[in-house]
Amino acid sequence: MTQKEIRERIKTLPQKPGVYIFKDIADKIIYIGKAKRLRSRVSSYFRQSNLSKNDKIKEIYLATKTIDFIVVPSEREAMFLEANLIYKHKPKYNVLLTDSHHYPYIKISDDEFPSITITRLKNSNNGEYFGPYTNVKLVRKLIELLQRIFKIRTCTYDLSKVKRECFLYHLKMCSAPCTGKITINEYHKDLIELREFLNGETSNVREKLENRMYKLSDLLQFEEAKEIRDVLGLFDELYEKQTVDVPQDYNADIITHSSGYIAVLRIRGGMLLGKLSFEFPGEHIQDFITQFYFSGKKEMPGTIITDSLGEQNRKEFKNQFEYIGPPRNEREKRLISVAYENIEDEIGFRLNAIKTIKQAKELLGLRKIPETIDGIDISHTQGQYTVASIVVFDKGKPYKDGYRRYRITQLEKPNDFQAIETVIKRRYSKHKLPDLLFIDGGKPQLVAAKKALDYLKLDCEIIGIAKENEEIVFPDQRGKVTLPDDNPVKRLLIAVRNEAHRFAVHYHRVLREKRLRRSKLDDVPGIGPKRKKRLMQTFGSVSAIKKADEKELYKIVKDRRVLKNILDWIKKQSGGH
Repeated sequence: MTQKEIRERIKTLPQKPGVYIFKDIADKIIYIGKAKRLRSRVSSYFRQSNLSKNDKIKEIYLATKTIDFIVVPSEREAMFLEANLIYKHKPKYNVLLTDSHHYPYIKISDDEFPSITITRLKNSNNGEYFGPYTNVKLVRKLIELLQRIFKIRTCTYDLSKVKRECFLYHLKMCSAPCTGKITINEYHKDLIELREFLNGETSNVREKLENRMYKLSDLLQFEEAKEIRDVLGLFDELYEKQTVDVPQDYNADIITHSSGYIAVLRIRGGMLLGKLSFEFPGEHIQDFITQFYFSGKKEMPGTIITDSLGEQNRKEFKNQFEYIGPPRNEREKRLISVAYENIEDEIGFRLNAIKTIKQAKELLGLRKIPETIDGIDISHTQGQYTVASIVVFDKGKPYKDGYRRYRITQLEKPNDFQAIETVIKRRYSKHKLPDLLFIDGGKPQLVAAKKALDYLKLDCEIIGIAKENEEIVFPDQRGKVTLPDDNPVKRLLIAVRNEAHRFAVHYHRVLREKRLRRSKLDDVPGIGPKRKKRLMQTFGSVSAIKKADEKELYKIVKDRRVLKNILDWIKKQSGGH
Protein backbone atom coordinates (compact mmCIF):
# COMPACT_ATOMS: atom_id res chain seq x y z
CA MET A 1 0.00 0.00 0.00
CA THR A 2 1.07 3.58 -0.65
CA GLN A 3 0.78 6.14 2.16
CA LYS A 4 -2.35 7.47 0.45
CA GLU A 5 -3.89 3.95 0.39
CA ILE A 6 -3.02 3.48 4.07
CA ARG A 7 -4.84 6.71 4.96
CA GLU A 8 -7.88 5.49 3.03
CA ARG A 9 -7.64 2.16 4.87
CA ILE A 10 -7.64 3.96 8.24
CA LYS A 11 -10.92 5.66 7.36
CA THR A 12 -12.56 2.21 7.08
CA LEU A 13 -11.51 1.10 10.60
CA PRO A 14 -14.40 0.85 13.08
CA GLN A 15 -14.67 3.05 16.18
CA LYS A 16 -14.70 -0.08 18.38
CA PRO A 17 -12.30 -1.70 20.87
CA GLY A 18 -9.68 -3.91 19.28
CA VAL A 19 -6.09 -4.60 18.31
CA TYR A 20 -4.33 -3.03 15.31
CA ILE A 21 -1.46 -4.72 13.47
CA PHE A 22 1.12 -2.89 11.31
CA LYS A 23 3.00 -4.95 8.68
CA ASP A 24 5.99 -4.13 6.49
CA ILE A 25 6.55 -4.67 2.76
CA ALA A 26 7.35 -8.37 3.37
CA ASP A 27 4.02 -8.77 5.20
CA LYS A 28 5.90 -9.22 8.49
CA ILE A 29 4.28 -7.86 11.68
CA ILE A 30 6.32 -4.89 12.92
CA TYR A 31 4.02 -3.32 15.53
CA ILE A 32 0.93 -4.32 17.54
CA GLY A 33 -1.22 -2.02 19.68
CA LYS A 34 -4.63 -1.90 21.34
CA ALA A 35 -7.30 0.78 21.21
CA LYS A 36 -10.59 1.75 22.76
CA ARG A 37 -11.55 3.23 19.35
CA LEU A 38 -9.48 1.70 16.55
CA ARG A 39 -9.88 4.42 13.91
CA SER A 40 -8.98 7.28 16.28
CA ARG A 41 -5.99 5.46 17.75
CA VAL A 42 -4.46 4.39 14.43
CA SER A 43 -5.09 7.84 12.90
CA SER A 44 -2.95 9.37 15.66
CA TYR A 45 0.14 7.55 14.30
CA PHE A 46 -0.22 9.28 10.95
CA ARG A 47 -0.80 12.85 12.16
CA GLN A 48 1.96 15.20 11.08
CA SER A 49 2.24 16.66 14.60
CA ASN A 50 3.12 13.22 16.05
CA LEU A 51 5.51 12.34 13.22
CA SER A 52 7.51 15.52 13.74
CA LYS A 53 7.70 15.00 17.54
CA ASN A 54 8.72 11.32 17.71
CA ASP A 55 11.41 9.71 15.51
CA LYS A 56 10.33 6.20 16.49
CA ILE A 57 6.71 6.81 15.43
CA LYS A 58 8.00 8.27 12.15
CA GLU A 59 10.09 5.12 11.62
CA ILE A 60 7.03 2.90 12.21
CA TYR A 61 4.99 5.10 9.86
CA LEU A 62 7.55 4.80 7.03
CA ALA A 63 7.95 1.02 7.48
CA THR A 64 4.19 0.27 7.55
CA LYS A 65 2.76 -1.01 4.26
CA THR A 66 -0.36 -2.86 5.51
CA ILE A 67 -2.73 -2.39 8.45
CA ASP A 68 -4.86 -5.21 9.89
CA PHE A 69 -7.14 -5.16 12.92
CA ILE A 70 -9.14 -7.45 15.22
CA VAL A 71 -12.34 -6.18 16.87
CA VAL A 72 -13.15 -7.46 20.40
CA PRO A 73 -16.10 -6.78 22.74
CA SER A 74 -14.25 -4.61 25.28
CA GLU A 75 -11.11 -2.60 25.91
CA ARG A 76 -10.13 -5.08 28.62
CA GLU A 77 -10.20 -7.97 26.12
CA ALA A 78 -8.17 -5.85 23.68
CA MET A 79 -5.55 -5.38 26.41
CA PHE A 80 -5.07 -9.14 26.91
CA LEU A 81 -5.20 -9.95 23.18
CA GLU A 82 -2.53 -7.32 22.51
CA ALA A 83 -0.24 -8.81 25.18
CA ASN A 84 -0.66 -12.34 23.80
CA LEU A 85 -0.07 -11.30 20.18
CA ILE A 86 3.05 -9.31 21.11
CA TYR A 87 4.42 -12.26 23.08
CA LYS A 88 3.70 -14.61 20.16
CA HIS A 89 5.02 -12.48 17.26
CA LYS A 90 7.66 -10.30 19.02
CA PRO A 91 7.30 -7.39 16.56
CA LYS A 92 10.35 -5.28 15.82
CA TYR A 93 8.93 -2.02 17.17
CA ASN A 94 7.36 -3.46 20.32
CA VAL A 95 10.90 -3.09 21.61
CA LEU A 96 9.98 -3.69 25.22
CA LEU A 97 9.80 -7.45 24.88
CA THR A 98 13.15 -7.77 23.17
CA ASP A 99 14.80 -5.29 25.54
CA SER A 100 13.52 -7.14 28.59
CA HIS A 101 15.30 -10.32 27.44
CA HIS A 102 18.57 -8.66 28.46
CA TYR A 103 17.48 -8.89 32.09
CA PRO A 104 17.75 -12.04 34.24
CA TYR A 105 14.77 -13.74 35.89
CA ILE A 106 14.48 -16.37 38.61
CA LYS A 107 12.50 -19.30 37.23
CA ILE A 108 10.61 -21.97 39.19
CA SER A 109 10.15 -24.98 36.90
CA ASP A 110 6.96 -27.01 36.41
CA ASP A 111 8.50 -30.32 37.55
CA GLU A 112 7.04 -32.54 40.27
CA PHE A 113 9.92 -31.30 42.45
CA PRO A 114 10.48 -27.84 40.88
CA SER A 115 13.96 -26.36 40.54
CA ILE A 116 15.02 -22.71 40.75
CA THR A 117 17.35 -21.33 38.08
CA ILE A 118 18.50 -18.04 36.58
CA THR A 119 17.34 -17.43 33.01
CA ARG A 120 17.17 -14.60 30.48
CA LEU A 121 14.60 -16.40 28.32
CA LYS A 122 10.92 -16.45 29.27
CA ASN A 123 8.43 -19.04 28.04
CA SER A 124 4.84 -18.34 29.04
CA ASN A 125 3.99 -22.06 28.80
CA ASN A 126 6.84 -23.25 30.96
CA GLY A 127 7.47 -22.38 34.61
CA GLU A 128 6.93 -19.35 36.81
CA TYR A 129 9.11 -16.25 36.57
CA PHE A 130 10.19 -13.68 39.18
CA GLY A 131 11.85 -10.50 37.97
CA PRO A 132 13.27 -9.07 35.89
CA TYR A 133 16.36 -8.09 37.90
CA THR A 134 19.10 -5.80 36.63
CA ASN A 135 22.09 -7.16 38.53
CA VAL A 136 22.99 -10.77 37.76
CA LYS A 137 25.47 -10.86 40.70
CA LEU A 138 22.61 -9.92 43.01
CA VAL A 139 20.48 -12.72 41.52
CA ARG A 140 23.24 -15.30 42.06
CA LYS A 141 23.57 -14.25 45.70
CA LEU A 142 19.80 -14.35 46.03
CA ILE A 143 19.74 -17.91 44.63
CA GLU A 144 22.43 -18.93 47.14
CA LEU A 145 20.36 -17.42 49.96
CA LEU A 146 17.24 -19.26 48.76
CA GLN A 147 19.21 -22.53 48.66
CA ARG A 148 20.47 -22.07 52.20
CA ILE A 149 17.04 -21.18 53.59
CA PHE A 150 14.62 -23.33 51.58
CA LYS A 151 16.96 -26.03 50.18
CA ILE A 152 15.14 -26.10 46.82
CA ARG A 153 17.15 -27.84 44.09
CA THR A 154 18.96 -25.84 41.41
CA CYS A 155 19.78 -28.78 39.14
CA THR A 156 17.71 -29.64 36.06
CA TYR A 157 18.32 -33.41 36.09
CA ASP A 158 15.68 -36.06 35.49
CA LEU A 159 15.35 -37.11 39.15
CA SER A 160 14.19 -40.62 38.25
CA LYS A 161 17.69 -41.30 36.91
CA VAL A 162 19.62 -39.91 39.90
CA LYS A 163 20.82 -42.60 42.31
CA ARG A 164 22.50 -40.59 45.06
CA GLU A 165 22.66 -37.11 46.53
CA CYS A 166 24.94 -34.45 45.08
CA PHE A 167 27.44 -32.28 46.94
CA LEU A 168 24.86 -29.54 47.61
CA TYR A 169 22.90 -31.90 49.88
CA HIS A 170 25.99 -32.35 52.07
CA LEU A 171 26.47 -28.56 52.10
CA LYS A 172 22.86 -28.30 53.36
CA MET A 173 21.85 -26.32 50.27
CA CYS A 174 19.46 -28.92 48.82
CA SER A 175 16.92 -31.24 50.43
CA ALA A 176 17.74 -34.08 47.96
CA PRO A 177 14.30 -34.91 46.55
CA CYS A 178 16.20 -37.09 44.05
CA THR A 179 16.71 -39.81 46.68
CA GLY A 180 13.53 -39.32 48.71
CA LYS A 181 15.11 -37.36 51.56
CA ILE A 182 12.02 -35.11 51.54
CA THR A 183 8.37 -35.80 50.72
CA ILE A 184 6.60 -33.95 47.92
CA ASN A 185 4.29 -32.23 50.46
CA GLU A 186 7.19 -30.97 52.58
CA TYR A 187 9.03 -29.81 49.44
CA HIS A 188 6.02 -27.85 48.20
CA LYS A 189 5.58 -26.22 51.63
CA ASP A 190 9.13 -24.90 51.27
CA LEU A 191 8.25 -23.70 47.76
CA ILE A 192 5.25 -21.74 49.06
CA GLU A 193 7.54 -19.90 51.51
CA LEU A 194 10.11 -19.32 48.76
CA ARG A 195 7.44 -17.73 46.54
CA GLU A 196 6.33 -15.48 49.41
CA PHE A 197 9.96 -14.49 49.94
CA LEU A 198 10.41 -13.56 46.26
CA ASN A 199 7.18 -11.57 46.44
CA GLY A 200 8.70 -9.44 49.19
CA GLU A 201 7.57 -11.14 52.41
CA THR A 202 11.10 -11.33 53.79
CA SER A 203 10.75 -10.13 57.39
CA ASN A 204 8.80 -13.24 58.49
CA VAL A 205 11.50 -15.52 57.08
CA ARG A 206 14.27 -13.62 58.86
CA GLU A 207 12.36 -13.72 62.14
CA LYS A 208 11.86 -17.50 61.86
CA LEU A 209 15.56 -18.04 61.16
CA GLU A 210 16.57 -15.87 64.10
CA ASN A 211 14.21 -17.70 66.48
CA ARG A 212 15.53 -21.06 65.28
CA MET A 213 19.13 -19.91 65.83
CA TYR A 214 18.40 -18.86 69.45
CA LYS A 215 16.54 -22.10 70.12
CA LEU A 216 19.45 -24.22 68.84
CA SER A 217 21.85 -22.15 70.91
CA ASP A 218 19.75 -22.75 74.05
CA LEU A 219 19.89 -26.48 73.28
CA LEU A 220 23.71 -26.17 73.06
CA GLN A 221 23.59 -27.16 69.36
CA PHE A 222 26.16 -24.51 68.52
CA GLU A 223 27.28 -25.94 65.15
CA GLU A 224 23.73 -25.83 63.75
CA ALA A 225 23.18 -22.37 65.29
CA LYS A 226 26.37 -21.12 63.60
CA GLU A 227 25.09 -22.35 60.20
CA ILE A 228 21.91 -20.28 60.61
CA ARG A 229 23.97 -17.29 61.77
CA ASP A 230 25.96 -17.54 58.51
CA VAL A 231 22.71 -17.60 56.50
CA LEU A 232 21.49 -14.51 58.40
CA GLY A 233 24.81 -12.82 57.59
CA LEU A 234 24.26 -13.44 53.86
CA PHE A 235 20.66 -12.24 54.23
CA ASP A 236 21.74 -8.97 55.87
CA GLU A 237 24.63 -8.40 53.45
CA LEU A 238 22.29 -8.81 50.50
CA TYR A 239 19.48 -6.69 51.84
CA GLU A 240 21.39 -3.91 53.59
CA LYS A 241 23.34 -3.08 50.42
CA GLN A 242 20.21 -2.91 48.33
CA THR A 243 17.72 -1.37 50.73
CA VAL A 244 16.07 1.91 49.74
CA ASP A 245 14.44 4.25 52.21
CA VAL A 246 11.19 2.29 52.57
CA PRO A 247 9.81 -0.12 55.19
CA GLN A 248 10.90 -3.76 55.01
CA ASP A 249 7.40 -4.90 54.07
CA TYR A 250 7.05 -2.42 51.17
CA ASN A 251 6.37 -4.02 47.76
CA ALA A 252 5.72 -1.92 44.65
CA ASP A 253 6.80 -1.08 41.12
CA ILE A 254 7.51 2.61 40.46
CA ILE A 255 6.96 3.59 36.80
CA THR A 256 7.76 6.87 35.03
CA HIS A 257 7.54 7.85 31.35
CA SER A 258 9.43 10.69 29.65
CA SER A 259 10.97 11.53 26.26
CA GLY A 260 10.19 8.13 24.72
CA TYR A 261 11.69 6.16 27.65
CA ILE A 262 10.20 4.31 30.60
CA ALA A 263 11.88 3.55 33.94
CA VAL A 264 10.70 0.88 36.39
CA LEU A 265 11.97 0.57 39.97
CA ARG A 266 11.09 -2.87 41.38
CA ILE A 267 10.95 -2.94 45.21
CA ARG A 268 10.26 -6.15 47.14
CA GLY A 269 10.51 -6.40 50.91
CA GLY A 270 12.02 -2.93 51.09
CA MET A 271 14.76 -4.07 48.71
CA LEU A 272 15.47 -2.43 45.35
CA LEU A 273 15.66 -5.51 43.12
CA GLY A 274 15.90 -3.76 39.80
CA LYS A 275 16.15 -0.45 37.97
CA LEU A 276 14.89 -1.19 34.48
CA SER A 277 14.73 1.16 31.52
CA PHE A 278 13.11 0.72 28.13
CA GLU A 279 12.82 2.70 24.95
CA PHE A 280 9.07 2.98 24.39
CA PRO A 281 7.78 4.65 21.21
CA GLY A 282 4.13 4.78 22.30
CA GLU A 283 2.56 7.79 23.95
CA HIS A 284 0.38 5.87 26.38
CA ILE A 285 1.90 4.24 29.45
CA GLN A 286 -1.08 1.86 29.72
CA ASP A 287 0.27 0.13 26.56
CA PHE A 288 3.55 -0.45 28.38
CA ILE A 289 1.79 -1.82 31.48
CA THR A 290 -0.18 -4.25 29.30
CA GLN A 291 2.94 -5.51 27.51
CA PHE A 292 5.12 -5.69 30.61
CA TYR A 293 2.76 -7.41 33.03
CA PHE A 294 0.37 -9.44 30.89
CA SER A 295 2.64 -11.10 28.30
CA GLY A 296 3.50 -14.54 29.64
CA LYS A 297 3.49 -15.88 33.20
CA LYS A 298 5.10 -13.19 35.29
CA GLU A 299 5.19 -12.03 38.89
CA MET A 300 2.67 -9.21 39.44
CA PRO A 301 3.19 -6.47 42.04
CA GLY A 302 0.30 -5.56 44.30
CA THR A 303 1.06 -1.86 43.92
CA ILE A 304 2.13 0.34 41.00
CA ILE A 305 3.07 3.96 41.67
CA THR A 306 3.03 6.14 38.56
CA ASP A 307 2.35 9.79 37.82
CA SER A 308 1.98 9.08 34.09
CA LEU A 309 -1.43 7.36 34.04
CA GLY A 310 -4.71 9.27 33.90
CA GLU A 311 -7.68 8.43 36.12
CA GLN A 312 -9.70 6.95 33.23
CA ASN A 313 -6.84 4.61 32.29
CA ARG A 314 -6.31 3.58 35.91
CA LYS A 315 -9.82 2.12 35.87
CA GLU A 316 -8.69 -0.37 33.18
CA PHE A 317 -6.38 -2.02 35.70
CA LYS A 318 -8.32 -1.63 38.96
CA ASN A 319 -9.03 -5.39 39.17
CA GLN A 320 -5.43 -6.38 38.40
CA PHE A 321 -3.62 -4.45 41.17
CA GLU A 322 -4.39 -3.53 44.78
CA TYR A 323 -3.40 0.06 43.95
CA ILE A 324 -2.29 1.75 40.75
CA GLY A 325 -1.96 5.51 40.74
CA PRO A 326 0.05 8.57 41.78
CA PRO A 327 2.32 8.81 44.87
CA ARG A 328 0.39 8.75 48.14
CA ASN A 329 3.08 10.20 50.42
CA GLU A 330 6.46 11.95 50.43
CA ARG A 331 8.39 8.66 50.33
CA GLU A 332 6.66 7.58 47.12
CA LYS A 333 7.23 11.04 45.62
CA ARG A 334 10.97 10.58 46.26
CA LEU A 335 10.85 7.18 44.55
CA ILE A 336 9.20 8.76 41.51
CA SER A 337 12.07 11.30 41.43
CA VAL A 338 14.62 8.45 41.51
CA ALA A 339 12.83 6.78 38.57
CA TYR A 340 13.00 10.03 36.57
CA GLU A 341 16.73 10.29 37.33
CA ASN A 342 17.13 6.80 35.84
CA ILE A 343 15.40 7.95 32.65
CA GLU A 344 17.79 10.92 32.40
CA ASP A 345 20.80 8.61 32.87
CA GLU A 346 19.49 6.16 30.26
CA ILE A 347 18.77 8.91 27.73
CA GLY A 348 22.27 10.29 28.31
CA PHE A 349 23.90 6.89 27.78
CA ARG A 350 21.84 6.02 24.69
CA LEU A 351 22.36 9.42 23.09
CA ASN A 352 26.13 9.05 23.61
CA ALA A 353 26.06 5.50 22.21
CA ILE A 354 24.06 6.59 19.15
CA LYS A 355 26.37 9.57 18.67
CA THR A 356 29.39 7.21 18.83
CA ILE A 357 28.11 4.74 16.22
CA LYS A 358 27.14 7.65 13.94
CA GLN A 359 30.70 9.00 14.35
CA ALA A 360 32.04 5.52 13.52
CA LYS A 361 30.28 5.63 10.15
CA GLU A 362 31.89 8.98 9.30
CA LEU A 363 35.38 8.41 10.73
CA LEU A 364 35.76 4.90 9.27
CA GLY A 365 34.02 5.62 5.97
CA LEU A 366 31.39 2.91 6.48
CA ARG A 367 28.38 2.49 4.20
CA LYS A 368 25.89 2.53 7.08
CA ILE A 369 25.67 3.22 10.81
CA PRO A 370 27.01 0.12 12.66
CA GLU A 371 24.07 -0.47 14.99
CA THR A 372 25.10 -4.14 15.30
CA ILE A 373 28.75 -5.16 15.58
CA ASP A 374 29.99 -8.77 15.80
CA GLY A 375 33.47 -9.23 17.29
CA ILE A 376 35.48 -12.40 16.54
CA ASP A 377 38.56 -13.67 18.40
CA ILE A 378 40.58 -16.90 18.09
CA SER A 379 42.31 -18.49 21.10
CA HIS A 380 44.60 -21.55 21.43
CA THR A 381 47.67 -22.84 23.29
CA GLN A 382 50.44 -23.76 20.81
CA GLY A 383 47.74 -24.83 18.39
CA GLN A 384 45.82 -26.99 20.87
CA TYR A 385 42.16 -26.48 21.81
CA THR A 386 41.56 -23.84 19.13
CA VAL A 387 38.34 -21.95 19.88
CA ALA A 388 36.57 -18.95 18.41
CA SER A 389 34.30 -16.50 20.17
CA ILE A 390 31.68 -14.18 18.69
CA VAL A 391 30.38 -11.31 20.80
CA VAL A 392 27.58 -8.98 19.75
CA PHE A 393 27.23 -5.25 20.44
CA ASP A 394 23.84 -3.66 19.80
CA LYS A 395 23.76 0.15 19.65
CA GLY A 396 27.04 0.31 21.57
CA LYS A 397 26.10 -2.15 24.34
CA PRO A 398 27.04 -5.84 24.74
CA TYR A 399 24.11 -8.10 23.81
CA LYS A 400 25.07 -11.27 25.70
CA ASP A 401 22.16 -13.36 24.45
CA GLY A 402 23.82 -13.16 21.03
CA TYR A 403 27.26 -14.42 22.17
CA ARG A 404 28.43 -17.73 20.67
CA ARG A 405 31.56 -19.89 20.97
CA TYR A 406 32.94 -22.51 18.60
CA ARG A 407 35.45 -25.35 18.80
CA ILE A 408 37.67 -25.48 15.72
CA THR A 409 38.70 -29.13 15.29
CA GLN A 410 39.33 -29.32 11.53
CA LEU A 411 42.84 -27.81 11.59
CA GLU A 412 45.85 -30.09 11.06
CA LYS A 413 48.23 -27.47 12.52
CA PRO A 414 47.87 -24.04 14.19
CA ASN A 415 46.47 -21.55 11.69
CA ASP A 416 44.58 -18.43 12.83
CA PHE A 417 43.61 -17.54 9.27
CA GLN A 418 42.01 -20.92 8.63
CA ALA A 419 40.28 -20.73 12.02
CA ILE A 420 38.78 -17.32 11.10
CA GLU A 421 37.57 -18.68 7.75
CA THR A 422 36.04 -21.72 9.45
CA VAL A 423 34.11 -19.82 12.12
CA ILE A 424 32.79 -17.23 9.66
CA LYS A 425 31.51 -19.95 7.32
CA ARG A 426 29.85 -21.77 10.24
CA ARG A 427 28.34 -18.63 11.72
CA TYR A 428 27.04 -16.75 8.69
CA SER A 429 25.81 -19.71 6.69
CA LYS A 430 23.04 -19.81 9.33
CA HIS A 431 22.92 -16.38 11.01
CA LYS A 432 22.21 -12.84 9.88
CA LEU A 433 25.18 -10.59 9.16
CA PRO A 434 25.84 -7.60 11.46
CA ASP A 435 26.28 -4.05 10.19
CA LEU A 436 30.00 -4.34 10.96
CA LEU A 437 32.30 -7.32 11.49
CA PHE A 438 35.25 -6.73 13.84
CA ILE A 439 38.18 -9.18 13.71
CA ASP A 440 40.81 -9.17 16.46
CA GLY A 441 43.88 -8.94 14.24
CA GLY A 442 45.63 -7.11 11.43
CA LYS A 443 45.10 -7.00 7.68
CA PRO A 444 45.98 -10.70 6.99
CA GLN A 445 43.25 -11.83 9.42
CA LEU A 446 40.76 -9.44 7.80
CA VAL A 447 41.62 -10.78 4.33
CA ALA A 448 40.87 -14.30 5.63
CA ALA A 449 37.49 -13.08 6.91
CA LYS A 450 36.72 -11.42 3.55
CA LYS A 451 37.64 -14.65 1.73
CA ALA A 452 35.14 -16.62 3.86
CA LEU A 453 32.34 -14.11 3.21
CA ASP A 454 33.11 -14.19 -0.52
CA TYR A 455 32.81 -17.98 -0.42
CA LEU A 456 29.33 -17.58 1.12
CA LYS A 457 28.51 -14.85 -1.46
CA LEU A 458 27.87 -12.41 1.40
CA ASP A 459 28.90 -8.79 1.80
CA CYS A 460 29.69 -7.12 5.12
CA GLU A 461 32.08 -4.36 6.12
CA ILE A 462 35.08 -5.66 8.07
CA ILE A 463 37.58 -3.85 10.29
CA GLY A 464 40.24 -4.75 12.85
CA ILE A 465 42.80 -3.14 15.15
CA ALA A 466 46.47 -3.82 14.43
CA LYS A 467 48.21 -4.76 17.69
CA GLU A 468 51.41 -2.74 17.11
CA ASN A 469 50.05 0.82 17.07
CA GLU A 470 46.37 0.09 17.67
CA GLU A 471 45.54 1.50 14.23
CA ILE A 472 42.22 0.62 12.62
CA VAL A 473 42.75 -1.49 9.49
CA PHE A 474 40.63 -2.73 6.58
CA PRO A 475 40.85 -5.78 4.28
CA ASP A 476 41.00 -3.63 1.10
CA GLN A 477 43.26 -0.86 -0.18
CA ARG A 478 42.04 1.78 2.26
CA GLY A 479 44.74 3.25 4.45
CA LYS A 480 44.95 2.79 8.20
CA VAL A 481 42.93 5.09 10.47
CA THR A 482 44.61 6.44 13.61
CA LEU A 483 42.39 7.78 16.39
CA PRO A 484 43.40 9.23 19.79
CA ASP A 485 42.95 6.93 22.79
CA ASP A 486 40.14 9.03 24.22
CA ASN A 487 38.09 8.96 21.00
CA PRO A 488 34.71 7.29 21.75
CA VAL A 489 34.80 5.31 18.47
CA LYS A 490 38.19 3.84 19.35
CA ARG A 491 37.01 3.11 22.90
CA LEU A 492 33.97 1.25 21.50
CA LEU A 493 36.10 -0.88 19.15
CA ILE A 494 38.58 -1.68 21.94
CA ALA A 495 35.62 -2.69 24.15
CA VAL A 496 34.46 -5.09 21.39
CA ARG A 497 38.00 -6.49 21.03
CA ASN A 498 38.50 -6.96 24.78
CA GLU A 499 35.11 -8.61 25.22
CA ALA A 500 35.70 -11.02 22.31
CA HIS A 501 39.14 -11.87 23.72
CA ARG A 502 37.78 -12.38 27.25
CA PHE A 503 35.00 -14.66 26.01
CA ALA A 504 37.38 -16.75 23.85
CA VAL A 505 40.02 -17.12 26.57
CA HIS A 506 37.39 -18.18 29.11
CA TYR A 507 36.09 -20.94 26.80
CA HIS A 508 39.63 -22.03 25.94
CA ARG A 509 40.45 -22.31 29.67
CA VAL A 510 37.30 -24.38 30.28
CA LEU A 511 38.27 -26.86 27.53
CA ARG A 512 41.88 -27.05 28.73
CA GLU A 513 40.84 -27.75 32.34
CA LYS A 514 38.32 -30.33 31.15
CA ARG A 515 41.09 -32.07 29.20
CA LEU A 516 43.38 -32.04 32.24
CA ARG A 517 40.66 -33.76 34.28
CA ARG A 518 40.39 -36.53 31.69
CA SER A 519 41.95 -39.91 32.38
CA LYS A 520 43.81 -41.93 29.74
CA LEU A 521 41.04 -44.51 30.21
CA ASP A 522 38.58 -42.05 28.64
CA ASP A 523 40.12 -42.93 25.26
CA VAL A 524 39.03 -46.59 25.56
CA PRO A 525 35.69 -47.32 23.80
CA GLY A 526 33.13 -48.69 26.25
CA ILE A 527 34.76 -47.20 29.35
CA GLY A 528 32.33 -44.71 30.85
CA PRO A 529 32.41 -42.99 34.26
CA LYS A 530 31.09 -46.05 36.18
CA ARG A 531 33.51 -48.61 34.70
CA LYS A 532 36.39 -46.16 35.04
CA LYS A 533 35.52 -45.62 38.70
CA ARG A 534 35.33 -49.39 39.41
CA LEU A 535 38.65 -50.01 37.64
CA MET A 536 40.40 -47.24 39.59
CA GLN A 537 38.87 -48.37 42.91
CA THR A 538 40.03 -51.95 42.28
CA PHE A 539 43.53 -51.36 40.87
CA GLY A 540 44.37 -47.90 42.24
CA SER A 541 46.14 -46.49 39.16
CA VAL A 542 46.33 -46.66 35.37
CA SER A 543 49.76 -48.34 35.67
CA ALA A 544 48.25 -51.13 37.79
CA ILE A 545 45.42 -51.60 35.27
CA LYS A 546 48.00 -52.10 32.51
CA LYS A 547 49.64 -54.88 34.57
CA ALA A 548 46.39 -56.67 35.48
CA ASP A 549 45.58 -60.02 33.86
CA GLU A 550 42.54 -60.67 31.66
CA LYS A 551 40.51 -62.51 34.32
CA GLU A 552 40.86 -59.67 36.83
CA LEU A 553 39.86 -57.10 34.22
CA TYR A 554 36.86 -59.15 33.05
CA LYS A 555 35.53 -59.39 36.64
CA ILE A 556 35.27 -55.60 36.63
CA VAL A 557 34.05 -54.76 33.10
CA LYS A 558 31.91 -57.92 32.55
CA ASP A 559 31.87 -57.42 28.78
CA ARG A 560 34.10 -59.27 26.27
CA ARG A 561 34.11 -56.44 23.72
CA VAL A 562 35.12 -53.86 26.33
CA LEU A 563 37.79 -56.24 27.64
CA LYS A 564 39.20 -56.53 24.09
CA ASN A 565 39.22 -52.72 23.79
CA ILE A 566 41.19 -52.45 27.07
CA LEU A 567 43.70 -55.09 25.96
CA ASP A 568 44.16 -53.38 22.57
CA TRP A 569 44.66 -50.06 24.35
CA ILE A 570 47.25 -51.60 26.76
CA LYS A 571 49.09 -53.10 23.79
CA LYS A 572 49.10 -49.76 21.97
CA GLN A 573 50.32 -47.94 25.10
CA SER A 574 53.21 -50.36 25.51
CA GLY A 575 54.22 -49.94 21.85
CA GLY A 576 52.93 -53.30 20.62
CA HIS A 577 51.43 -53.87 17.17
